[in-house]
Amino acid sequence: MSILYWRLFLARFFRSPLQIGSVIPSSQKLVQAMLSPVPWNQIDTVVELGAGTGVITQALKKYHKPGTETFIFENDPVLQSLLRRRYPEFHFASDAAMMDTVLSQQNMNGSDVILSSLPFSNFSIDSRVRILDQICDTLKTDGIFIAYQYSQHIKPLLQERFQEVEIRWVPWNIPPAFVYICRKPIPEGT
Repeated sequence: MSILYWRLFLARFFRSPLQIGSVIPSSQKLVQAMLSPVPWNQIDTVVELGAGTGVITQALKKYHKPGTETFIFENDPVLQSLLRRRYPEFHFASDAAMMDTVLSQQNMNGSDVILSSLPFSNFSIDSRVRILDQICDTLKTDGIFIAYQYSQHIKPLLQERFQEVEIRWVPWNIPPAFVYICRKPIPEGT
């Protein structure tokens, strides 16, 4: 990542620290921990939440097979504009709580994988719940949700929603991070 992107990321962090969540972009070790659990040859639809300057987005382009529909959600208008220019083949939206609407407008009936860099700890409990509910509603039955966080505060909310929650520790990131790999959303009413 060029120095220009680092400066932009830092400037956006200081403008809106609760939205950005970190002073520097994710390390390559963290990106690898996020992407390695995904069976990319079986993936037709990908959603990325909180793309920032596009560290994970750039790797997504390399990993996924041709024809994979990719939806990038980034709330910061400056960062989203940058990403739109770099990745014109992807679909873009702002509000992660509108995932189901955005996908259905593109005639998609769910996502095979959802990757999240959203700083859930900085969100109100209502926002966390609303976004996690959208993730469960949008994720296909055999889909996978992967998120990184700097604490384990979100673990109980994930365990309420997924049958399988695996946690991996990534010390080679600033700050060190937990990667949550979640499978099989629990059906409503159980």
